Amino acid sequence: MSRSLEYSSIKPTTPIILASGSESRKLMLKEAGIEFSVVVSDTDEDSLKEKISKIPFSEQVVHLAKAKAESVSIQNKEAIVIGGDQMCVLDDIVFNKPGNKDKAIENLKLLSGKKHFQNSGVCIFFNNECLWEYSETVEMNMHDLSNDEIENYVEMENPINAAGAYKFESLGCNLFSYVNGSSYTVRGMPLLPLLNALRELQIISLK
Repeated sequence: MSRSLEYSSIKPTTPIILASGSESRKLMLKEAGIEFSVVVSDTDEDSLKEKISKIPFSEQVVHLAKAKAESVSIQNKEAIVIGGDQMCVLDDIVFNKPGNKDKAIENLKLLSGKKHFQNSGVCIFFNNECLWEYSETVEMNMHDLSNDEIENYVEMENPINAAGAYKFESLGCNLFSYVNGSSYTVRGMPLLPLLNALRELQIISLK
């Protein structure tokens, strides 16, 4: 008989807000036992992406994460605010969330048999000030997939809201022959560096 997962929790010394609507980021923080609330940022990401398009992708994700966190921190100055962003990149092509199954299939056909990168940025704000920022890049090589494999995968997992059109934390890991880096980063947030930073800032502790 299946049961819903229950998570033990760590109460932070200062309230924590995740400035993201990402289900994957929310799940990672829950799995780590962090008590937090969610306030989705209203940052105009498209406009910002145009302004920063010439800098490396590893820096772009930090700029975007900081913009999200700052907009939420302005309205929540007594809370620690975590911002995050992710870019899936093949050569110079950025793969955004596909939004529908046809686009997901199209994206996976482009990624099939090739090496691409997941760039993820994260930051911590307090009282409208950035206390910490970090980015990490993971190199990934996808199997040379048949059309049937791609279509079956999309039908089974419906990865229309995942950067790159795959959910690495579940069936999507079967799409890859090689991954060099953290699975947390692939899922959208370098979790261990973030937890280390929260610990060093004395926001969380197992005491």
